[in-house]
Amino acid sequence: MNEMDFLKCMNDLDHELLEDAPKPKRSIRPRSLRMIAIAAALVLLLGGTTAYAISSGIELRKTSYSEGQEGFSVRTSLPLVKWSSFKGEVRNAGSVIAEQYATFTPAPIYSSTFVDKSSYSVAFDSIDEAMDYIGLNGLKTPPFPYDDFDSCFVTARGNAEGRVNSVEMYIERIKGQMGAQESVTIMTEYADSGEYNLDSVWTPEYPRDAEFLNYATRGGNECRIAVINPTYESEYMGLSGYVLCGSALYQLHLGAVPKTDYDHAIEIIHAWADGLD
Repeated sequence: MNEMDFLKCMNDLDHELLEDAPKPKRSIRPRSLRMIAIAAALVLLLGGTTAYAISSGIELRKTSYSEGQEGFSVRTSLPLVKWSSFKGEVRNAGSVIAEQYATFTPAPIYSSTFVDKSSYSVAFDSIDEAMDYIGLNGLKTPPFPYDDFDSCFVTARGNAEGRVNSVEMYIERIKGQMGAQESVTIMTEYADSGEYNLDSVWTPEYPRDAEFLNYATRGGNECRIAVINPTYESEYMGLSGYVLCGSALYQLHLGAVPKTDYDHAIEIIHAWADGLD
């Protein structure tokens, strides 16, 4: 995957733990998505690894990088879905992306504008609208166990010929003080491979530690869970769950979780994973 791959381990209620997402209801070019810029900063394909664990095709492992940085990575492989299987309006994204390539003008070197001609995003007022836009048979509606929807958008990524290689849906929710984001990733037949690689990195100034857990759902799916604990003084932590189901990778990220609410956060992830059965 490229720098646009999504790993949102935290929400913006605590700037040291979390990230944020946009909320428009319209078609949006990538330069207007502040979340894309954040994702590009988060997703660093760097070298170096330490201990790791793997379950049901999803590998989570602690990582170490140059300049004393550490973090954790997510590695898995997704089946490649035929583009003809997508029946929704996302099929129009390829022509838009081809146009973006054809008309692309690099931003000045001194500009802070983030531009990615390879992606096209559309925001929605409901998850059902986003699901219809994708139109993929067998795709499961992300099953967050509470009805506190905030925003949702779908991003297609492709090449200059207009071939879309991945489709991703992102959902932002707020549950009291706790922030939650869900994402669903599908790889198409036009991807080089089904490999999905993401890295979350934290700096020496704000060190953290990652613990990895397994959860078997009632229907037999395997959920991998990353528990992120700051090793500096903080009342908050973050948790992320990952499930491979059908042709998609489902992710749930909880940020600004008070340490006293750890058990409740684990229950939320378990209920979310059970909802994918």
